[in-house]
Amino acid sequence: MKKIFSGLFAGGKAYFVLENHDAYKNTLVIAGEDEINLWFNNLTALGKFYYNPKIYSFLTTDNFNRIETLNNLKNSSSSIILATESSVKEKTFSAGSFQKNILKLSSESRFNLENLTKNLIDFGFTHDEFVEEKGQFSRRGEILDVWPVDQNVPWRLVFNNDTLESIRSFDVDSQRSSRFFNKIEILPVKEIPEGYLSEYLSEETKVYFDIKPDPELEKIFEGYDCFINEPLSKDAEDAGFKALLKYEGKIPLFIDEFKKFAGSGYKTAIFCPHQGEKERIEEILFENKLLDFVSEINIGPLEEGFYSDKRRLAVFSSQEILYKRKPVSFPKFKTGRRLEGLWEISSGDYVVHERYGIGRYLGLKKIARGQQEQEYLCIEYKGGDKLYIPIYDFKVVQKYVGLEGYRPKLHSLDTVAWERAKQRAKESAIELAQDLLKLYAERQKSEGVAYPRDIPWEMELSDSFPYSETEDQLKAIEEVKADLSKSQPMERLVCGDVGYGKTEVAIRAAFKVVLSSKQVAVLVPTTVLAEQHFQTFTQRLSPFPVKIEVLSRFQSKLEQTKAIENIKAGSVDIVIGTHRLLQKDIEFHDLGLLIIDEEHRFGVKQKEKIKSMKKNVDVLLLSATPIPRTLSLALSNIRDLSVIETPPYGRLPIETHLGHYDEKLIQKIIRAELSRGGQVFYVHNRVETILTKAEQIKKLIPESKLGIVHGQLSGPEIEKAMWRFLHKEIDVLLATTIIESGLDIPSVNTMIVEDAENFGLSQLYQLRGRIGRSSQKAYCYLFSSSSSLTEDARKRLEALNELSELGSGFRLALRDLEIRGGGNVLGAEQHGFVREVGFELYSRLIAEASRNLKGEVALPKENEESKTVVDFDIPAYIPESYIASDDLRIIFYRRLVNAGSNEDLSGIREEFLDRFGKLPVPLENLFRLTGLRLTAQKSNVKSIIEKEKFYEIYFLEDISVKPENIVQLAQDYKDILEFIRGESKGIRLIKKLIRAEPVDYLKAFLSNLHKYVKINQK
Repeated sequence: MKKIFSGLFAGGKAYFVLENHDAYKNTLVIAGEDEINLWFNNLTALGKFYYNPKIYSFLTTDNFNRIETLNNLKNSSSSIILATESSVKEKTFSAGSFQKNILKLSSESRFNLENLTKNLIDFGFTHDEFVEEKGQFSRRGEILDVWPVDQNVPWRLVFNNDTLESIRSFDVDSQRSSRFFNKIEILPVKEIPEGYLSEYLSEETKVYFDIKPDPELEKIFEGYDCFINEPLSKDAEDAGFKALLKYEGKIPLFIDEFKKFAGSGYKTAIFCPHQGEKERIEEILFENKLLDFVSEINIGPLEEGFYSDKRRLAVFSSQEILYKRKPVSFPKFKTGRRLEGLWEISSGDYVVHERYGIGRYLGLKKIARGQQEQEYLCIEYKGGDKLYIPIYDFKVVQKYVGLEGYRPKLHSLDTVAWERAKQRAKESAIELAQDLLKLYAERQKSEGVAYPRDIPWEMELSDSFPYSETEDQLKAIEEVKADLSKSQPMERLVCGDVGYGKTEVAIRAAFKVVLSSKQVAVLVPTTVLAEQHFQTFTQRLSPFPVKIEVLSRFQSKLEQTKAIENIKAGSVDIVIGTHRLLQKDIEFHDLGLLIIDEEHRFGVKQKEKIKSMKKNVDVLLLSATPIPRTLSLALSNIRDLSVIETPPYGRLPIETHLGHYDEKLIQKIIRAELSRGGQVFYVHNRVETILTKAEQIKKLIPESKLGIVHGQLSGPEIEKAMWRFLHKEIDVLLATTIIESGLDIPSVNTMIVEDAENFGLSQLYQLRGRIGRSSQKAYCYLFSSSSSLTEDARKRLEALNELSELGSGFRLALRDLEIRGGGNVLGAEQHGFVREVGFELYSRLIAEASRNLKGEVALPKENEESKTVVDFDIPAYIPESYIASDDLRIIFYRRLVNAGSNEDLSGIREEFLDRFGKLPVPLENLFRLTGLRLTAQKSNVKSIIEKEKFYEIYFLEDISVKPENIVQLAQDYKDILEFIRGESKGIRLIKKLIRAEPVDYLKAFLSNLHKYVKINQK
């Protein structure tokens, strides 16, 4: 039965569906691609009026949700399903076969692990080293990790032969397990195209069309109870819903309309996305003496309000009331694990050895000597010389991070050239530290404005942020606010990759300054970026009485003149502009804060003008250069620096594909992105053939709106094209690498790069950074034109593919710095020294110089700390059969080396057992020797070396012994202990007389030494 209704507008559509939804039957809503998110938000919010029904989506672009929806329909009949025309027509599992493709597992049951692994591959799961996303599995011996598509957390299956001993959930960040389960079901990842969604729906299902159905759709749902929103049809019945006025921040307009509804006895409800906006709405109603007239104020993401005369009901959205433009809300996702980037070295990487300089890491090499077997870091030096670093000495090696496009020369093992390079870098570091400290000291003498603590409006702005702040972002915000509360002018640098949240830090700072009746200037390098910042600031601050202007070439002379007059008069609170803000005719009424985005991109004359503006105002500098922790700590000691290195919670990894050029595939890729309402970057880096390429794309996808940008266009032409792309007047932007430094456009989530083998890693990384700025999955396709790639080209493409993951914030920042260089932070003068010794060492030299200049006690360098060597004739290493990845073994070796207590060791041991299973003998030995090393270090032991007949123990100089104690020591350990001739700090124990387990005996012996030896602790 088909019913045609009119009057289904805005949130009223969602209310109508909920009103008619049967709690014991399913409801299907078929809408356009762009409407699905609105439907989901409105249904979620208005569900509070009823019983919060479960809402599922079945979309062509989201395979995981499709599977989860099918599973829910199999088990239940009380949901609302959101779908599109294409998704209900696309084939999926037949209702009969779906059940057969579900793996059912229970603990203490028998399963063949090999067969189970094959089943997961057949089901579409991808095998990875770690499980970090849904649809992945990982196997390590008899441990199987898997993340089913319908679960919020992954599972860890622990086998003993073919018996499933336990099922536990585990945390993606720490990779540690927690809660136990008895039974689980694993749904398939990929669909088998046998049937349709309609097979899962009973004939009592209500079907709502928010589109005009074609004959095929009508035939599929023939016999169902169908509702079609067709207002212009002569057969339409009035559903009785109407759209409210567009308030867009006009509070008086809202108050007038609210009074009409409340005065007429209508039930009034207001929906707010979070507590901050709820409090703001309550404040507005209270000020207008209307708070007692509102029926209810709810927390919920309603995007569009409506009213119904039939139902005597008016429902409002706070976003429509407060904002000129609705802020976009994205679901929150957890990022992947956070790794220890400096030790994530791979074979072929350049490394820096503190004593020998720059070499090439060749991987872990196992060396046997007698019964002893260990793994060593192998480093190649000039002339092919090899240096093998034992486990306990790993700290002296760091990854080499230099400058973009520079391949360092290998040093020789004679160390002369290396010592000269270190000395030059040390002198440069002292000079840099002196300059920065001098600037810092001068600034501290100036008088500035001490801004008051946060007021309720600032808390409301914080609550209205539509994302979850990362820890780094919150820390940066607090550091900036702390600076603003001081009487000295602020000059803080906030570093972080594009899209990591620097702009929000700037907005919070700007708002605080404006609330004290001061003006804010935001200086950006390009006109298009000024336009984007203007939109972002306006969107975030629209609920508040803040006047924002933009000053750029996109404005007419008349508009610019008026803006300049307003700036001078003080009627503008925040002005955002390009270098136009630096011209002589700009005069501020009372400038309090200067925000500069990417200062290094301004010219010399412009920087001089900026310096003059900085003298008496607070300054906030934003830079998109991520930097390693060691450099940030070094610089933080001599300047105000905040680092945001954690990706936003809503950010998903960019899926990167490598392949050969394929027109049909390109056509499919572009159409897939356009079908989900997105946009595409198409990189073709040859200006002479770019117009020909444009014709090819138009033939492939005639329905697309194409734009072109390249370096031979004029500035205004480029900016105009980018502006049109930003405002979605262009679907596909065909461009050269001119786009590699550009905008944050959340709707652009597909990039195609032709001739990718001809790009450097830096360019590819920069280009790919243009996409993946929202919760939408982003895809980067790197096409090569050549069938055979050079070794360097292959490595570049593989390296980019490797860096698709998120969550390894330090590693990502480190590699980004490696390929981009850190000149934006340190300055061009330091490039040569960074190139010669690497960032890690140069950072430590800066930190050391700044401490010396400040008169602080120098901290010992990592490699200068006392290292105890424990050399036993037993195998002690992490077997490849236990952890296959060299890179991961290095990380765990480092953690063992850095363990400072037996508690640390116990924690690492538990993690091994949890993640990888039972410890093999060589690893057990390594733990025992590491425990002995910890005990020896506390006793100031330099080394314990196993010889053929003895265990020789040598002490550091920091011990003192009274003669009578020596006698007592000899008596207490007579027969078993000897003093080494000619060694005042050496003793040895006779092996054959030690009846207990040697490592345990030695630990007990060393623990007893305090009775005889006075240890002078450092």
